[in-house]
Parts: sequence; C-alpha cells; structure tokens
Amino acid sequence: MLKGSPQGNLGKVNYKKIKLPKPAFKKHLLFQVDCIYLPSGCKNSLYYNLILSAYRNYFIYYLMNFKKNLAFIAFSIIICSSCKNTIDIQAPYKDITVVYGLMDQNDPIHYIRINKAFEGSGNAYTMAKQYDSIYYPVTAINAVLQDSDPVNDVVVKTIPLDTTTTVPLGPGTFLYPKQLLYYTKATLNPNDYYNLIVTNAKTGKKIHGSTAMLQDIAFTQPTNMANRNQAFDLGSDPYPSSVEWNSTTSAVIYQMVLQFYYHSRVGNGPAVPQTPLQLVFATQTAPSNLGGYQMLYSISCQQLFELITSSLQPAVNVTRHADSLSITFTTGTDDFNTYIQLSQPSTGINQSVPSYSDVVNGVGLYTARHVQTYYKPIDNSTIDSIQGTSQEPQFARLGFSSQ
Repeated sequence: MLKGSPQGNLGKVNYKKIKLPKPAFKKHLLFQVDCIYLPSGCKNSLYYNLILSAYRNYFIYYLMNFKKNLAFIAFSIIICSSCKNTIDIQAPYKDITVVYGLMDQNDPIHYIRINKAFEGSGNAYTMAKQYDSIYYPVTAINAVLQDSDPVNDVVVKTIPLDTTTTVPLGPGTFLYPKQLLYYTKATLNPNDYYNLIVTNAKTGKKIHGSTAMLQDIAFTQPTNMANRNQAFDLGSDPYPSSVEWNSTTSAVIYQMVLQFYYHSRVGNGPAVPQTPLQLVFATQTAPSNLGGYQMLYSISCQQLFELITSSLQPAVNVTRHADSLSITFTTGTDDFNTYIQLSQPSTGINQSVPSYSDVVNGVGLYTARHVQTYYKPIDNSTIDSIQGTSQEPQFARLGFSSQ
C-alpha cells in the first residue's frame, strides 16, 4: 500500500479500497501500485476506468522501454531500417512554354523569343548554360503570326516565323552568346491585330497571344516635330518649351528621351562622333487605352546644359563640337505597362514580386510597343550658349568650339 492512502471515513465521503491487477513482469517495475481508493459505489465509474487505464498504460510503457526486452529491440530495428530520411521535392516535369515578343511596325525585323522552362536535380545555373535545357528543337515548334482585321473580324493572312541564331545574347545567367529566335521581315499593318500561335509538334499543345499595333503620335506642340530641317526650340527657364500630344488608341504608357549628338577631335586629328548623351524623362500613363487624353512634357535648355556638364570632363588637347538633337518617343500597351510596373523592385518589407503573363497556355509577354524618333537641329540660342559668341564658361572648359 502507498503511504498517505486514505483510511476509513474522510469527512462525509466513504472511500473504498480497490485492488488492482498484478503485472506479470513485476520484477522489472520501479514501483508497483497495489490498490487505489475511490468513493464507495464507483468501481464501474469513469474515475475507476481512467485510473486503471493510466496504471496499465504506465506498465506497458515501462515494459516496452526495458532495455532487455528483445521484442522491443527487434521492433525498433525493423522500424528504423524501413525509414526513409530523404524527401523528393522535385515535381514531375511539366512542359511550360515561355514567350517574349514586342511588336512594332517600324522595326525592319520582328523577333520573338520562344523557349521552355526547365527543371532538374542538378545545379540550376549549370542547366541554364545548356542549349537543350532552354530551347526546343527547331522541328518541335511551329510558330505563325495571324494578321487580323479588327473591323471585319477576319484573318487577312498567316505569316510563318523562321528561326535564327545570328543575333547574339549578352552575358548573363543563361547560355550566351548563342540564342534561338523566331522572326519575320513581313511589313505589319499598324491598323490590325496580330495573333501569335505557337504549336508544339510533339505534344500538340498550342500557346497563343494577341496584340493591337500602336499608332504614331500626332504632336500638337511643336507642330513641326516631323520636319528635320527645323530646329527644336528648347526654351529657357522660367519659360520652358513643351512637347504636347493626345494619347493614341491602345497605348497607355509613354516616355520621351532627348539625345545630344556631338563629336570630338584630338589636336588636328579627324572628328570622331561620340556616344550621344541621353536625357531620359519619367514615364507618363494615360487614364485608359481609349485615346484622346491631352499629355505633355516640359523641357528647357538648362536641362540640356546640366546633362552636358555632368556627363563630360575637360580633356587636354581635345576640342568638342555640338551637332544635333533627337527626340525619341516610346509608347506601350496596357499589358506592357502592367508588366513594367510589376517588375519594379519592392520598396516594402515584402520583397516578393508578383509575376505577370498575357500568354495563353504558357507564360511571358506578347504585346506591342512603338518607337518614333525625330532628328532636329539645335536652336540658335542654345548652340550659341554652348559654342558660339555667347559661350558660357563651363562649355569653354569642356573644349566646345564652333570650329
């Protein structure tokens, strides 16, 4: 009997001694419980069953952990030898086609990249350098463009895409410089839609996308933008010039880039054209792709002056000469704008970047962007400040000369 067990009548409750069954392996137990005390008449109650179950569970637990119990040891060996301590985290391979193409009727050749996602048990960077990891065999893919008339809703013609590996890819994670591109030299109609249809000849899977082409911007200010013989007036603070236009149908995002062309000469040597300096303006977005929204950029000669003085350094025995300007406008569709916005680095705590795709049955981006470039002389007032009779000191230090 355990010490401290109740005896007889405790208060108003009568307790009864209940004997417990004796275990067969008594000699292996640290202690043995011979009996318990329960209120009278509750031998068949929940209390009795719970306590009896706990006692039996303890006995089984102790017995199963006894170091000389051969059955337990054998069971442990069987269990341990059958365990697998590795987890296969690689899912079965799934063919995923990746497509990237930006269509512009002004391009002489239209390139589209079509490749495949890859996975494997090896090093991903190593696999990315393998040609067959990222490209389909040429005979496995059939790609065409469908020229679709949106007014009559009919396919005007089908344009097959050829392949080339002559356009080098710059250094990076993936295999370079060789890359496989699909292309056509066909002239695209700016008023039509172009559907891309990619068919996997092995599986029969079709991947497709569709895009409208983008129209030229019609500038309302300056009205002589297309005339390359008329100078582009930059204006001067506090009265800058403005470039104004109405948004075009299907275009949402716009950006202007001003380029400054110049050449340099060492001593009496020949004039050598230099890489133009670029003044990149912030992108602007129209409220919708319906067109007709008034938009503008402001520009002054002070912006050009700051670009020149911050980009160039004085050089001994080197003279420079300002040549001309170009104004490049790039427009993009709503899909293009969404892709750019979601590709921006996160500035918050959550650094995950959502992915975006407009390709059906695949991933990637197939849409339109349109580039217009206008070459213009520099206006007389600006050129005079850079290298004329009213030359400012900072340009003299940089060696600008009208000669």
